[in-house]
Amino acid sequence: MSPWLLPFSVEFLITLLFCGVLFYLRSSLSRSAVVFWAMLWIGRGAASLLLVSLIPAGQQALLAYAPLQVALALALVVIAVRLESQKNQLRSLTDEIIRLRKETAGQLDRDPLTGLLNRSALSRWIDEEHGFEGMVVVCDMDDFKTLNDVYGHLVGDEILRGVGHLIRSSIRDEDLAFRWGGDEFVIFFRTSDAELVKSRMQGIEDHLKNFYIRHHGVTAIRFSWGIAKTTGRPLRDGLADADRAMYEAKRAHRLEAWKGRASHA
Repeated sequence: MSPWLLPFSVEFLITLLFCGVLFYLRSSLSRSAVVFWAMLWIGRGAASLLLVSLIPAGQQALLAYAPLQVALALALVVIAVRLESQKNQLRSLTDEIIRLRKETAGQLDRDPLTGLLNRSALSRWIDEEHGFEGMVVVCDMDDFKTLNDVYGHLVGDEILRGVGHLIRSSIRDEDLAFRWGGDEFVIFFRTSDAELVKSRMQGIEDHLKNFYIRHHGVTAIRFSWGIAKTTGRPLRDGLADADRAMYEAKRAHRLEAWKGRASHA
């Protein structure tokens, strides 16, 4: 082999290594880098051959420049590997930031006591949701203040926590439940079957009639709720109708309780 072909052969092998590393790392820069380096290598090779054929001292100049070419090729390989490693680290950090941001957003939207979505999440969802088809239910516990006064606020929190768990276990994955505030809750059912929704709400109401409170035993908790359709209308209108229906049910329960006490008097 001619002496001047040796550096070309070494650089060619290093070029193959450079291309192989880029393809192995599946770098987004691999195609452009390989094309650029291949064209550069071919151009230098042609220029070097021309130099050797036209200038007698070209071979000596080429041999003197060859180590520099090899060092440049190796440097490019190292740079490519380093850049790809940093890009992978940056991608991992970005994915972690996105994950933490989603977790934080999810925690901010959750009511810590009941585990349901909170009031701010409800307001934002109503503003952003379009074309929701189904039913909305507004529900509220009767005489919850009396329960707090009798058993204390810690027991009141336990009741709210239990109601939140009961609501979550009584709806489907496609339904949404929110704590509107205090002892008032909102549930959006993705179904137009009013009888199905009434059956679910009746099940919650029946469970609350035999609610177990630690250290106090079974206590009957009254539960009022109202239902309205949301299909083909603004969600806030449906929510307002369900809220009015809930208060009508609450008044009916109070009247029923008053009549019961009057009959026993």
